[in-house]
Formats: sequence, C-alpha cells, structure tokens
Amino acid sequence: MRIRRVRVRFSVPVLILLAGLASGCSLRSMAVNAIVPTLANPDVYRSEEDPELVRESLPFLLKTIESILDAEPKQEEALVFACTGFTLYGNAFLQVDAELAEWEGDYARSALIRERTWRIYVRARDYCLRGLELRYPGFGDRLRDDAASAVMATGAEDVELLYLLSGAWGLAISNALDQPALVADLPVVRTLLEWALELDEGYERGALHSAMIVLESLPVELGGSPERARTHFERAVELSHGLDAGPYVTLAAGVAVAQENRAEFEELLTAALVIDPNEDTSLRLLNLINQQRAETLLEYVDDLFFE
Repeated sequence: MRIRRVRVRFSVPVLILLAGLASGCSLRSMAVNAIVPTLANPDVYRSEEDPELVRESLPFLLKTIESILDAEPKQEEALVFACTGFTLYGNAFLQVDAELAEWEGDYARSALIRERTWRIYVRARDYCLRGLELRYPGFGDRLRDDAASAVMATGAEDVELLYLLSGAWGLAISNALDQPALVADLPVVRTLLEWALELDEGYERGALHSAMIVLESLPVELGGSPERARTHFERAVELSHGLDAGPYVTLAAGVAVAQENRAEFEELLTAALVIDPNEDTSLRLLNLINQQRAETLLEYVDDLFFE
C-alpha cells in the first residue's frame, strides 16, 4: 500500500499567539483559548494515514501543549489532549519498540524502552487526574483512599476522562510489573473501568471493552482472567462492527501467547490484517499501527511458540 506523506505546518498567527504566552495574563489567556482548540485536536492524528509522520510530529506538539499548561494549568482541553497524546505515543510507538527489542533478544534495550514507556503513561495519567480534579476537587486523593466511593461522583459526561485515565494507568502498570507501588494501583484501575462501563458501555464503539482486554491479560495472580478477556474481546468486536484491529492484536499478544495457543494467535492476527483501515477513518492510525504490529508478531511466531 502506497502511503502519502502529509506535512504539518503552523500558521504565522498561531506562532504569534504562542509568542503571546510570554506576555500579560489577560493576553496569555486569550492566546491559549484561541489556539488550544486548533492544536488539541486528536482526530487529526487518529485519521492520519502515515504513522511515521505522527511519530515525528507528536512529540513537538506534546511539548507545546505542556508549555501551554505551564502558563495555564487549568486549561481543560489541553489537559485532555496531553493525556490522550502521551498515551497514544507510548502505546503506538514506545511499547512496540520495547516489544520488538525483546523479540530480537536485546533485553537491555527493551528494558530501557519499557521504563521510558511506563513513565510516559504515568505522565499521561497525571494529566487525566488533573482534568478530573478541575471538575471534582480532591478527586485524586479520594480515588486512592476509596476508589469505589470516589467514582460515584462522576457521571456520563466524564466517561472520556475516566477511559483515558484508566487506559493510561493500566498501560503503565502492564509495562511496570517490577514496580510494586504502581502495581498496587491495579484495583483502582479496575474500579475506574468497571464504573465507566456502567455509565456508557458502548463508549467509542467498544473502547472500554478493549481496555479491559489489557487488564484481563495480566497474570492471574494480578487479577487477570483469560476467560473475561475473551468476553470483553467479543463485545469490543461487536460494538466496533469488526472494524477495530486493536482487540484482535491485544488478545493475541496478551492471552493466546500466554496460553501457548498458536492456532488462535495466528487466526486473530490474520483477522486483524484483513480489516480495511480506510473503512473507519477515526480508527485509521491505530488500525495501521496494529496491523504493523500483527505482521511483526507473525514474523516472530516461531520464537513465541515452542513446539
């Protein structure tokens, strides 16, 4: 498939507004409110057809957003995008790099990238928490003290942030199983996801069920369950009408490998590869990335399964 590269440039007015961040508070707030809706638009990235372009451009944008948040810490749109963007960068690129290094036998490099990955996820988590703190002051402390009670304050209008928070937090844990303090937060992540499912089970065509596959793919001693992972997989596929490659790849890598089920592994990845990434443009970027990951997993199938 031939992929067209797209150049992203900031207009002169945007650059002028960025410069305005250094001036007075009133002008600064006006500048921030003017540019954030334009910059913090995740749909531009989700529909991109060139993953490498996103890999190269997203870090600059994220640092720009962080500069904005340094000037205006309570800019909610910027907080939400920071959470979304850092999670996307970690999941789409860093985590894949860590896995590839491990499969190639470069365990030292894999460990270094894995540490960077979970730290990026933690950064994303913290931006999400700040976003929820704006709506519910003290939410973070209450969440750690009594998660089940804390989430009851949130409603359907908060599902996006609940999803982003639990996703970033859960991915951080899955990449940092050697960090006891982080792993101890697993019950909080499960509570967040289960509550979000109660509020809006069909959010983003099964995104919450896809996130649950990651959680249930963890070792049984950490509360994971292959059976529950498959249940969430089936529902995620149903809600996405089979147009999201993510659930297939996640179940293959997280459950089929652990259970040494090569036939299921190959079947899932083959199904992911036949999805047309242009069928749903809101899933295009992640589908392309997951299909690349599926191809790589199939290349290493003999190393992942011993017969």
